[in-house]
Amino acid sequence: MWGAISADNRLKALSAIWLVFFLVSAPAISHEWARMTSELVTEEGDSHHGLPDLWDGQQVVCIHFPNNSTHPDYSEGRHHIDYDGTDFMTDDESSATGACVGGFSGYENGFDLMLNATDTAEGDLEVAYSTSEYGIMIETIGGIDPCSSYTCSSTQGAYWSLYHNNAWSMVGIGELVLQDDSVIVWQVDTW
Repeated sequence: MWGAISADNRLKALSAIWLVFFLVSAPAISHEWARMTSELVTEEGDSHHGLPDLWDGQQVVCIHFPNNSTHPDYSEGRHHIDYDGTDFMTDDESSATGACVGGFSGYENGFDLMLNATDTAEGDLEVAYSTSEYGIMIETIGGIDPCSSYTCSSTQGAYWSLYHNNAWSMVGIGELVLQDDSVIVWQVDTW
């Protein structure tokens, strides 16, 4: 077949094939390059502080595990997992251990974003929750129960606490309305 086609036409056909291949591959190559060259946001007060600049302006969910009860897959620093499940960066200097899953957009409800982000980590950040007349109560994240890390009794306890854009959330995850660049952080707090 190729023998009946002139060398000039073969070159044109191969050039067209390479052009199509490049155009189809360019977005993936560009995103991989952005991952490889990403740096952490250093601006204090920015809700994306300590997160890859690749996620600036996008939605992120972070899980910070207690120091005395770290998750086996995220016990060294804070891992950064992209929206497609790629663990592409670990911040070994972070005071938190855990994972942040980011690069999302278009979510309006905190609970929907949280479930999608934690599912992206291939089950490592599985969320157990219950619902009541008060809303959604997070019981475990990644298999970590706050009361297995801290003493819980009738006079003291521990719980997964929700922070939204650097502030303690005044509403639960089910009622949390998101912005385009929302950062949700879960960490264990005590009372």
